[in-house]
Amino acid sequence: MLVWLAGLRPLWLDEVLQLVASTQPDARSLIRWVTYNLGGAPLGFLAQRVFVLTMGLTPLAARAAPAIFGLLSAITLAGFARDLKAGATTVVLAACLVTPMQLRYAVEARPYSQALFFALAALWCLWRLAQAPSWRLAAAYAALVTAGLYTQPLSAAVQLGALAALACGGQRRAVRLGGIALAIAGLLFAPWYLYARSAWHSGIAASHFGFSLSPRILEMLVREISGGGYVASLSLIGAAALGWRRADPLVRRFLLGSIISGIVCAIAADAFSGYFFAVRQVLFVLPAVLLLAAAWLPSPRREWWQPGLLAIFLVASLVKDVRYFRSPGEDWPGAARALLAATSHGACAVVPSPEPKEMYQLFEPALSARFCNASDAAGPVVIVRNRYTLASSIEETTRVLMTRGFRAADETDVSGVRLLLFRPGDKGPS
Repeated sequence: MLVWLAGLRPLWLDEVLQLVASTQPDARSLIRWVTYNLGGAPLGFLAQRVFVLTMGLTPLAARAAPAIFGLLSAITLAGFARDLKAGATTVVLAACLVTPMQLRYAVEARPYSQALFFALAALWCLWRLAQAPSWRLAAAYAALVTAGLYTQPLSAAVQLGALAALACGGQRRAVRLGGIALAIAGLLFAPWYLYARSAWHSGIAASHFGFSLSPRILEMLVREISGGGYVASLSLIGAAALGWRRADPLVRRFLLGSIISGIVCAIAADAFSGYFFAVRQVLFVLPAVLLLAAAWLPSPRREWWQPGLLAIFLVASLVKDVRYFRSPGEDWPGAARALLAATSHGACAVVPSPEPKEMYQLFEPALSARFCNASDAAGPVVIVRNRYTLASSIEETTRVLMTRGFRAADETDVSGVRLLLFRPGDKGPS
């Protein structure tokens, strides 16, 4: 199913930008491109690189690693539920597989599915550590947290609340071993953070993103925690609240602690860096929410509210999944082909700053010789504009051309990318 879904939608902008990094000719170039990904880390890019170099530059190759880790996450969640002595492991597995947020990132060429697996596996390992403390489990826990940090740093946020819950439960040896493991993981991640932080800060400043602590963050969390909109998310939250009452006290503290720390740390990281809040940053709390919602179901004859809410969640999620995979996506290969055709008769292409030209020449390498600057172009110029292009960049590029005597001659739209043709001295429409 994941293989089939991975080929349904074309690659969108963030996937293309990750592919540009993953397909760099050498390790140094790849690492430099990874730092352009705000808050990014190299492990997800390296995993994708293995499949792209092996299978070729196709959507399936780009999304192979996320699909594999999405499947591993579902299997791991079912095992975790069984270890928690949940009575509805199959329901947990079904809920995980259809949750729109999880399913989307399982077939998207981004590192979030891989990071979700490491975060969930580490959480399960910490729980096992609480049941039978040992240095072997602590070492495995440190390795999983480190892998998560090097895939997506915010994946480690859920560990803090879970560890705090064990401390409240009196699990002193487990807390000591888990704390040492977390400290080791942090030290191992520190070199990458120190190397990449200046590029992250520069990227945030250049992108004009900003953080605002407002009620909108809470509204986004309530609406999109499942990725399925209000109906799916509210029914999931309601089922989780009812399931929380039925779970063992230590279990519910453990899961609730991971949820709280995952959300709080994501918001705090955005506030510290000045980056905007996005629900994908709290993807890693989803397994705990699903466990609370589906793992401890009462008999429908005794209490139907929780099963009823869970049924609503499953139906709403399936509807959202179908709509998402049937909706038209962005077609960057098509846009690259159109740009190649538009510059085939002497025109050159201008991609307004700060967008990288590589996201077009990734699909059409011949474009690398057809890009130019608006300030020194001699012949016809094609300005490339997509829905992510800053209006100020387009205005500045147009101003430079108009000042040099260029006039707008034509405009076409291909797969959501607008190609604006300017000719020197032309009296076309402005």
